[in-house]
Amino acid sequence: MRATVVVTGGDTQRAVDAWLEATASAQRAVFVEGIFTALELPPDVAVTRLASGCVCCQGQVPMRVGITRAVRALRPDALLLVLSHGEHFERVSALLADGSLGVRFELAH
Repeated sequence: MRATVVVTGGDTQRAVDAWLEATASAQRAVFVEGIFTALELPPDVAVTRLASGCVCCQGQVPMRVGITRAVRALRPDALLLVLSHGEHFERVSALLADGSLGVRFELAH
């Protein structure tokens, strides 16, 4: 499964739309950290909201559990993790890239 991380700082919906277009034929799941305005997603895209705060520090266990559950239950081809800020982007990327969650990390453009 491919995992993409998007750090918002601008138009979250635009970044999500670009990912949706790039993964149009895939089974998909989205994880959103923090409280965002409602995202417009197709009905076939599973969405999990993660608590506000750093997902690699206090939120690491919920993120790991959520991704593991999604991988097992939904078997997505692509996963999008939307972060509210990039403060711990490197740590989140390393967590996804280490292979323990069964995902292949890709940096969004």
